Amino acid sequence: MGDNVEVIILASGSKGNALSITNEGKHILIDVGISFLILSNKLNEQGINVDDIDTLLLTHEHHDHTKGLKTLLKKNNNIKVYLTLGTYQGLSDDVKETLINYEIINSEESFKLENNLLVTPFLVSHDANEPVGFIIENDLKKVVLATDTGYIDEAYFGILKNADLYILEANHSTELLMKSSRPFHLKRRIVSEKGHLSNQEAAWLVNNFISERNQVIWAVAHISEDCNTVLEIEKTIVKVFDDPTKLIIKYTSQQTLEKIKLWLKLLRLVK
Repeated sequence: MGDNVEVIILASGSKGNALSITNEGKHILIDVGISFLILSNKLNEQGINVDDIDTLLLTHEHHDHTKGLKTLLKKNNNIKVYLTLGTYQGLSDDVKETLINYEIINSEESFKLENNLLVTPFLVSHDANEPVGFIIENDLKKVVLATDTGYIDEAYFGILKNADLYILEANHSTELLMKSSRPFHLKRRIVSEKGHLSNQEAAWLVNNFISERNQVIWAVAHISEDCNTVLEIEKTIVKVFDDPTKLIIKYTSQQTLEKIKLWLKLLRLVK
């Protein structure tokens, strides 16, 4: 990655997910689970035109990750889309018709983008066809994205360790979820291996991943609006982490936009 890598989390949660990564003048979008209008407005506020997006990575086919896909591709047919075969098969026929420039990707098979970013997909565990997370890196910086997963296979721990930025979900407090008015079948889905990470599970993972680092950023993603709170997440971090001072924490949401800049020699947050 270049000297200045910008990650903008445009939306995160069950109502829609999207984020952009800018490096060497190239703009990457990961998921487009918000409407084209909202996407365009949020990007414009950051000085990015939708027409400047040249790459789209899709994690999976669920509506909260693909809602704006059809319109986006109609407005900008120069975007190259990377997705798994399962994700492609899970898309509706009318959305598939808009996919002109796309490439089927496979878990653990890395590919390089025009801005010299190396992307490595890895399988996550969710009730979708073939969902993946992404490692995005070069010799200087490393970003890990993993949302919508009930667990992460230990076989991936080696390649997920020691990133500069983790965009990892801490979806729910198990206690709050079980006390909520949600139907039992939904609770069971959420806590299953194909559901979502709890605060405890997410904190344990990040603590494991950063053991050799002095400081990292954790952008806490996909936070439940009614079964989780910032306080619950912070209480869990204090209990689970060997050294919580290693963390710079950013809390994402459906509405709030978070901008994170990764510099060559230091980490710096930009509000």
